Amino acid sequence: MSKEEAKILLIDDDEDILLAAKFLLKKHFTSIVTSDGPDTIDELLKSYDFDIALLDMNYTTGATSGKEGLELLKKIKKDSPSTRVIMMTAYGDIDLAIKAIKEGASDFIVKPWDNAKLVSTVLSAYKKGLSSGYKDNDIGNEQKPDDAYRKPFSEVERIFMFLDIRSSTTIAEELGHMHYFELINDFFRDIAEPISNNKGQIYQYVGDEVVVSWPLEDGLSNSNCLQCFFDIVDTMGSLTQKYLDKYAVNPSFKAGMHFGKVSTGTVGTLKKEIIYTGDVLNTASRIEGLCNKHDVDLLLSKDLIDMLPLNSEYLPKKIGEINLRGKSTEIMLFTVERSINKVG
Repeated sequence: MSKEEAKILLIDDDEDILLAAKFLLKKHFTSIVTSDGPDTIDELLKSYDFDIALLDMNYTTGATSGKEGLELLKKIKKDSPSTRVIMMTAYGDIDLAIKAIKEGASDFIVKPWDNAKLVSTVLSAYKKGLSSGYKDNDIGNEQKPDDAYRKPFSEVERIFMFLDIRSSTTIAEELGHMHYFELINDFFRDIAEPISNNKGQIYQYVGDEVVVSWPLEDGLSNSNCLQCFFDIVDTMGSLTQKYLDKYAVNPSFKAGMHFGKVSTGTVGTLKKEIIYTGDVLNTASRIEGLCNKHDVDLLLSKDLIDMLPLNSEYLPKKIGEINLRGKSTEIMLFTVERSINKVG
């Protein structure tokens, strides 16, 4: 099994947790560095260029406020802004995890963790870091945020998939906002692997929606963008009982896809971010929004269908020409199903 060329930092005052996490993650990532507290952070950040940092919320015996973890988060984001931080928290400290997300953490993992979930959470954060463009594989030649900010916008051709949980408002009302937040995080973590396996890059999360993107060549190769959707279907299907046991609901979802040229570059000063802009994103979002109307889980533009190397595994079905809000010309939409032989 190949490993990701990533440097992972683990900080926790529990030696057993450090050993367990290191043993698990070293199977998937090339470099794992551990520390039993925040006192060594200055030296560590000077010695290593970390891709990911996993931080405990509390380090002093009896501490429960999360203050130490939040301060450590702030320091890492200040001194190593390209490092993506994942907070490790006990089940009863979800409020602290949400606060950490608001203050710059990329994600959180609840202890005791599920091994597959921990790996997928770290992998997703690492892939998102790669897509941000802040990292260079050669130590000493990192692209600094200020350098990225000065780079001009460029034009690229990409595929975008907007994927959204169905009936999210109803589910949130039934579960309550805290439990629903957990469900969303589980969902995003569980779909990270099929996205990564199909060369997708998570561009952004918007509430209960995830936006996945591919460079055109990667998305078209082996119909990766299409296969990604069906791999997510299969993954979530295999986890039905887990979601029913934990949430009494198995989330369903819908997706819209489109491709074209977009502008890309770095924006922001206090918080810098790589963004994509252009009509392609608006169109993909509106295509996803039509899934309910046409009672399908997936919609693609004809432009994308015509580019994909479809084989007998995929069965495209024409939906018709649709007048999307804000567009002067109609766009032809298709849905795609898998052949019965493949599904069976």
